[in-house]
Amino acid sequence: MNNKQHLLVLDPTAFSGGSKIATESILRLLDLQKTRITVLSADPDSWQWAPLKRVRLYQPKWLAKKEQGIAYYLRHLFIALNIIIARLRFGRFDLAVGASGPGVDLALYLLKPLFALKVIQLIHGPVARSRSIAHSLLAADQVYYLHSSRDSLLNSLSCRSAEPLTTLPAQFHIMHNGLSEQCWPTPCQYQHSALFWAASLLKWKGLNTLLAALRSISANARPNTHICYIKPQDTQLPISQLPNNLQHVYCYQRPQNLDQIRASANIFVSTSENEPFGLSILEALAAGQCVLLPADGAYWDLILEDKINCIKYAAGDSCDLKHKLLSVSNDIQQVRKIGEQARNVAGQYRAEQQYAQLKKCIEDNLQQATHQSSSYAER
Repeated sequence: MNNKQHLLVLDPTAFSGGSKIATESILRLLDLQKTRITVLSADPDSWQWAPLKRVRLYQPKWLAKKEQGIAYYLRHLFIALNIIIARLRFGRFDLAVGASGPGVDLALYLLKPLFALKVIQLIHGPVARSRSIAHSLLAADQVYYLHSSRDSLLNSLSCRSAEPLTTLPAQFHIMHNGLSEQCWPTPCQYQHSALFWAASLLKWKGLNTLLAALRSISANARPNTHICYIKPQDTQLPISQLPNNLQHVYCYQRPQNLDQIRASANIFVSTSENEPFGLSILEALAAGQCVLLPADGAYWDLILEDKINCIKYAAGDSCDLKHKLLSVSNDIQQVRKIGEQARNVAGQYRAEQQYAQLKKCIEDNLQQATHQSSSYAER
């Protein structure tokens, strides 16, 4: 084991989400004959792949929600201490991956000079305009970002420049998400209509829009609806409330049988506001579900075609969503037709192709770090 290259993945976020699923899909592509992976996580249970060495990240509860000021830096010093302890327990790290964002993974950049640590930063959503975030971005050896994050990255980096930037540095690369073969969703059924919603309860994920639409449908006309949710921990962001006694609506918190529940439904409802990518949408497409999504100019709105491989509704408009839900749920043949076209789209988003460049980057940096450590040992 000690001869293997050692990769650290830092995950200070205390709840699961699409960014972790995407990161795990990347890790699954690596050669475990050459690499061992330690994930230092505030929520180890959100990492499902058995070969990962999952280590719980500890931080005082009163610091967990701090996003600015002295307490924010103190929080990341505690996280840095976790990394140091992990290094003492499990051996030196040849490379680190920041799985969340530069503002959340700051501890890696605090330790980078101390351990001559190479860092690859993943960006799954917009970043804030901040000098500390800009400093971290420029300190990263490589940055892989979703295209929807580009403007926010330019804006953040501009605060360390005399003039606004229009191009990103050479070490910044666009990342395209995908699903690994091992995690490809089970095909959904087309016998009877059923709705599916899956996201966290963060308010911007838009559960309230779906619930308002469902409440405006009479109980005898309301289709069976399965809501799979993650309840965020240690966040100051507003949270949506789950429905009470809403007939034909079933709620599941982080279900172990998520794939089975998704396969039992066939209409996926996305309600997120300007979703940076929407991995749950990709999973629904791969399962052959008929996807309803807001016409908001976000990624999937630009990729998918209304009434061809999805159904679009006016963003944030529960009344329009209601009418679209009733229309499609009463036409199972349309559900099947759109779902089959959706499955064709998903076939273009296989992790093996989408993450090929990032996989090579990780492997090359691990190899370089191994050669450097061998050279130091010989001296």
